[in-house]
Amino acid sequence: MKPRAAVFTTSMLALCWVVFILDAVASRAVGGVGAIGSALALIPEDVLAGQWWRVATYGFVHAGIAHIVVNSIALFQAGDVVEYIYGTRAFAAIYIAALIGGGLAAFFTTVGTGAITVGASGAIMGIFGAMLVLGWKVPPLRRELVRSAVVPIVLVLLYGLFLKNISNAAHIGGLIVGALAALFLTPKNAREMIRLFQSSTP
Repeated sequence: MKPRAAVFTTSMLALCWVVFILDAVASRAVGGVGAIGSALALIPEDVLAGQWWRVATYGFVHAGIAHIVVNSIALFQAGDVVEYIYGTRAFAAIYIAALIGGGLAAFFTTVGTGAITVGASGAIMGIFGAMLVLGWKVPPLRRELVRSAVVPIVLVLLYGLFLKNISNAAHIGGLIVGALAALFLTPKNAREMIRLFQSSTP
């Protein structure tokens, strides 16, 4: 894959790291994030007060180095492939839809609980959902795409079941919305990806 094909993925990674670094400069406060993170995190009471943008900006905030590193690796690996096949515009639509879908799911399931949601994993799960859809739309790549998507999806959902501070609602919401968005979009470079895959297979 050509690096320049993953413009949106690279931009999202850069934005997450910029927010993380800037937030690290601020004193740690609400929910393990700093002042900047607190202004962007998904806090249901603030959303109800009119700060609707939090259902999207939460995806650029991360609570600790391990959190952002794991999400960055997943976003780079999955986003690179899905963005190339769908094209940047369609991929951006999938990512944003999954981000907001995950945010809304987290919002509706945490109202009144005092819970704070942060992280790009809802949007990333949407990318894996899109990868599953691609497996259906692009039969020659089905085995590789489905296998690459199912394992992380199952692991993330199981992880969320056993840890109380993980928002499985955001994961499931992002997964479903990302897959649905992918259903209505056409993979721009599917044929090229098939050619590249076949030429690299012994």
